[in-house]
Amino acid sequence: MAVPRAQLEAWLIDTASPDDALRSSATAAIASAEAVTGFAECLLAISAGKIPCIVSAPLFLNRFRADQNGTQAIAAATYFKNFLRAHWAQKEKIHGAERKNLREQLLEVLLRVDSIVLNLLTEAFRIVASHDFSGQEKSWQELVPALHNAVKNSDLVADGSTAPAYKTLNALLAIQAITKPFQYFLDPTVAREPVPPLLELISSDLLVPLHGFFHHLVEQKGFAPHDNVLLVIAKTFHLAVRSLSLQIGSHMPASVLSCLKIWIGDVLALLDIVNVDQTMDLSEQFSRLKVWKRCLQICCTLVARHRKHTEQYVDTTQQERYLYAHSKTIVYKCLIQDIHVAQERIISLAFDLLANILETGPGWRLLSPQFSSLLEKSIVSALVLSQKDVADWNDDEDEYLRKNLPSDLDESCGWRDDLLTPRRSALNLLGVIATSKAGILAGPTPNKRKKGKNKDARGTAGELLVMPYLSRYPLPTDGTCFESTVRYYFGVLLAYGALQQFFKSQSAEYLKMILLSRVFPIYSLTPPSPFLLANANWLLGELATCLPEDLKQPVFDSLISAMLAENVGGVSWRPARASAAAALAALLEEDYKPVKWFPLLQAIVSSVKSGADDARHALQLLTTTVETGEEDAAVHVPYLVVSIKDELLRHLPAPPDLQVVELGFSSMAALAHCWDSAEPGVSKNDEEPIKNWREGCITLRNTFAQLLQRAWICSPETPPSCLNDASVILGCLVKHTSDSSDMTRLKIERLVQVWADSIADWNAWDEEEDLAVFDAMEEIIAFNARCPLQQFCVAETPLPPAPPVPPRSILEGMAAFVSSGMESAYAAATWRACRLSHTLLHSTSVSFEGEAAVKLLVCRFTEAAFGRLTELSSFNVPLAKPLILVISSCYVGLPDTVEKVLSVAGKTKDVTEPFLQWAEAMATLADKDADPGLVLETELKLGVMCLLKLVDRLANNGTTEKIAGKCLVSLLDAAVRLKEAQQTNKAEGEEDGNEDDDTNDNSEEYSEEVSDEEDEEEEREETEDEFLERYAETARELEEEAIEDAEGGTEEDGQDIELGACHQKIHSW
Repeated sequence: MAVPRAQLEAWLIDTASPDDALRSSATAAIASAEAVTGFAECLLAISAGKIPCIVSAPLFLNRFRADQNGTQAIAAATYFKNFLRAHWAQKEKIHGAERKNLREQLLEVLLRVDSIVLNLLTEAFRIVASHDFSGQEKSWQELVPALHNAVKNSDLVADGSTAPAYKTLNALLAIQAITKPFQYFLDPTVAREPVPPLLELISSDLLVPLHGFFHHLVEQKGFAPHDNVLLVIAKTFHLAVRSLSLQIGSHMPASVLSCLKIWIGDVLALLDIVNVDQTMDLSEQFSRLKVWKRCLQICCTLVARHRKHTEQYVDTTQQERYLYAHSKTIVYKCLIQDIHVAQERIISLAFDLLANILETGPGWRLLSPQFSSLLEKSIVSALVLSQKDVADWNDDEDEYLRKNLPSDLDESCGWRDDLLTPRRSALNLLGVIATSKAGILAGPTPNKRKKGKNKDARGTAGELLVMPYLSRYPLPTDGTCFESTVRYYFGVLLAYGALQQFFKSQSAEYLKMILLSRVFPIYSLTPPSPFLLANANWLLGELATCLPEDLKQPVFDSLISAMLAENVGGVSWRPARASAAAALAALLEEDYKPVKWFPLLQAIVSSVKSGADDARHALQLLTTTVETGEEDAAVHVPYLVVSIKDELLRHLPAPPDLQVVELGFSSMAALAHCWDSAEPGVSKNDEEPIKNWREGCITLRNTFAQLLQRAWICSPETPPSCLNDASVILGCLVKHTSDSSDMTRLKIERLVQVWADSIADWNAWDEEEDLAVFDAMEEIIAFNARCPLQQFCVAETPLPPAPPVPPRSILEGMAAFVSSGMESAYAAATWRACRLSHTLLHSTSVSFEGEAAVKLLVCRFTEAAFGRLTELSSFNVPLAKPLILVISSCYVGLPDTVEKVLSVAGKTKDVTEPFLQWAEAMATLADKDADPGLVLETELKLGVMCLLKLVDRLANNGTTEKIAGKCLVSLLDAAVRLKEAQQTNKAEGEEDGNEDDDTNDNSEEYSEEVSDEEDEEEEREETEDEFLERYAETARELEEEAIEDAEGGTEEDGQDIELGACHQKIHSW
């Protein structure tokens, strides 16, 4: 039966109702109607609304009814798009004839529909085309001719002899949709990947014929009414030429290459009229701004990825236009401050384009004579302090830092479009200019250089132009906020920061002279300008990789003083303090070890206590400090955890600033790691270090308990964030608790309960943050052995009026986490989960409820492990080993329960088949020739015990004699290898020591051979073909490794598995 259209329209209207019950009911009704035949067609019909009858439309279009406010159409189009995204790839959901009919209807509607649902239906069309046209199906061969015909008969292209049937914009959006997938089309395993045939077809049959129409739109004066159409064509052309192939350049379709010159000519014609000398913020101007932005992106792509084609088709005259258009754009930046953000992005792209051009040989010859002009008229103008900078500083300090002084402490992504500012692009261009050869700037050289020697005898533009030019601007005499010298010196400091690569090529003395004469005096101003101070801090952080050794301590001291600077003059100095923290982090990451660590740690604590804004950067710096300081910082850990605890407690249990809490927990976790790694060895002669360390453990234990109690017990709901770091803190807490009285006082059992309940619903396997959870679990199991937790196996039933349903026990929470790891985690986490499952199986020996708990664990682990086994490509892949051993450990304890679980786990009528499959897999794993096989002594012990039970179980059954025989052979072989392993462990250790001595004897000789080979390789430059083939080979190897890693090929950690009472059983056997 078909879906009643009137009913579906009513449901769609109800989905926008303010009534929650009505909205939920309508949503559920639509979801239930998805299985009804004709559901998608009905949604499409409602989406189309009332299409203007340009010509006589197909019958199914004539039935559309008016939708006054578009509510039905938008809701229907949204549901239609989501339905296709969820089900189009499932052939059993949408069958062959229905699929073909639906996609034809979709294309027909898309070519005619109004703009209200145009974007939604375009996205729906892209989903279908990506699967049927450019995907593996490739069953929509008539799509390109259909789109060619649609453009030809559209309202803006048709010759007027007949009434247009379609809308040009709609047809162009469809062409853009089928071109877009090819921007990601790549096969890195092929050295020289050819242009995809479908991209060639799109280019020859659709894109190239569009050029005449594109040229017509370009020639229109002013801001054309069809700029949105012009934009779509420019986007499509850009997509066609930027499809990255992970090689030196991108794909260049042959049909586009043949007419590239005329396309470039029209793109440059559009850039000739770029306007950034006045604000363009009217809605009708926005499309033109986006066109200019796209044209600049096209130019950047052509220069960066199609260098040889660009140089071939751009003659000298056009190169002058090429440069002129963008130089003019940059120069106009000096003339106006308050321009539209899209205009700023245009200026930024213009700088980027010049940098791309400069990196080519012809581009350098073209631009090098104009380095001085670019520096004076454009770059410096983009760097000086403006009123807009002051306003941004006062309005949003974090955004100011991200845009102007980015650092590794920022969490924002650098690819965000709003962070690509003219200033950042101007700094990038300045860096490229500084490292370029000076060319005619240096004049003729007095000495004739030999061929192949002293290639940079003329010097770089940085030496001969940039540094002398920047030296013209004097140091400010005081910190007057907006004095002219301050404004320009603000830009000078930014410029120095952009010259990192240039400074690396200079001597240490040269950089030392610059810093002592041009940067350090900023810190001596009374008071310094906060704007200059922030830039000076950022500059020192940028140069951390090339600072002279004797300057690192003065830099360190200056940055600490800047981080402690207080607000002066009614202006917030937080950006200056934040930039100092980021620079200190950069300095420490370059392996700088300060003479005294305590002043830095004191400054961090002071900043943490100054407020949430300063605390964020200070906590990030603290994490970096303890990770890089290691033993030097470890001695101060007890002081730090106590000092920072109070600030964190202010934000708990309901955090007003969640970021401070997350960063605080991260710092505490780093402090815990640092402290544990600094545990001193036991010495009879000097017991003071171990005594101090144990006292510190008590401090950490008490502090961490307070922190977790406030975060978890005082809160009505456990916060889902920080679970990884909180697991580190909890693990440290239980590790350093040794008696029951401390357990009760610190409420450890309650904390562990809350934690176990949280990890039971873990869903962050893709984030690979589970390692701390596994480590904490091992500490808790060990703690339960020392101080038994009353609710470890069974939780107490809550008192009335709460429902008499016992909550999840600690063991159940951990078992749920481990089971989830076996079922769905990535390979390394699955190995860890399997190893820990053995420990959990033997962790209940101290509990009266242990027998029931073990049965529960056996059922869960067997089901989870066998379920993951069946998803693997084979029972012989590496990841199968830990899963088979989990079932083996369960079988040794409760064989009948395992058989019962496996009898219902299979997908066949034979209930014994899953059990026999596992038994045969276990016998194969224990075989001496298995790879991977049983290697460790504990694995061999478990294998012997399991195979012994299997032989006993299968030997008396006539139908399983073959598998029983295989198990017996593997059992005998495993027993022999187990005895050998026990006898040879000590001998192998001695042999390893001898091998180390031999290795040391030959190390020098080997090092010299490698050095000679490297010298020979450096003498001969790699050709382009060799480069591409080498990268293709590397890609093939990585692809093979990815397949192997997906099934655990390299994830075995080599750690023993817990066997519990099996140790005694195997010895008695």
